[in-house]
Amino acid sequence: MIKSLRGYKIIQGVRGQEGVNEDLYADQIARVSALVQAAPEIAEMDLNPLLGTKDTIVAVDARIRIEK
Repeated sequence: MIKSLRGYKIIQGVRGQEGVNEDLYADQIARVSALVQAAPEIAEMDLNPLLGTKDTIVAVDARIRIEK
């Protein structure tokens, strides 16, 4: 699914920058999905931007809205 993203070329690496580790990227997405499933009180989540290298993936900013 990652390869079908419009921005996939950025994930591969552009303008001399190294690409993102796609396995780590997929793992982080799966972890966010598991969090949302485990905590149904999460109404909204915004992770922007999600930056990555070959060694790490980091959410620079996050906002989570909880509903009871």
